[in-house]
Amino acid sequence: MMLPNSNEADPIFPPYTVVSKNADYALRLYDVFPVVEMDYGRREEGYASLGSYFDGSNDAGEKFAYSQPVVMEYHPDGRKVMQMYVGARRGQEAAAASGAKPPPVSSLPAPSEPGVRLNVSGGELVAVAQFDGFITPTSAEAVRRRLAACLARDGLKTADTDGEGGRFRCSQYGAVYQLGPRLNELLLRVKL
Repeated sequence: MMLPNSNEADPIFPPYTVVSKNADYALRLYDVFPVVEMDYGRREEGYASLGSYFDGSNDAGEKFAYSQPVVMEYHPDGRKVMQMYVGARRGQEAAAASGAKPPPVSSLPAPSEPGVRLNVSGGELVAVAQFDGFITPTSAEAVRRRLAACLARDGLKTADTDGEGGRFRCSQYGAVYQLGPRLNELLLRVKL
């Protein structure tokens, strides 16, 4: 199982287990975990609003450890949702790194920013393909097609919601406004 880093200055990551990996993609089984999310039009709005939750813009004024990646979910109707994993409270990163489970979403303070909400994610098997550069509709679609072809080649099917022309998610790692190379992942849910 992948666990958050033990260095408090490092971001923490959602918990998952790598089921298998090849040169084209990895299959990950994500545990259920809490997220803060919002519908967005422009990424910078999402970054600012979701980031404020981690800095104490919530009903309790609590601060949370920074997390990676930022996940952007794209729907066929044009709707976009940005999510960030809510794990340990600041100062408790070491406990998270030693295997502590993420907090239940019901224990988290409500967001103060308009449009920001708490939700859960994970509890699913996903195929993950990595790619460099900026996430654009063209680059994401090329990776989605390549990943879907690799899954079909290996006899795997995407879940109904993530099929041809369906929704997909991109994960962005690194500093939000990083100009240099950046690691991204495209995720498709796999049918069990």
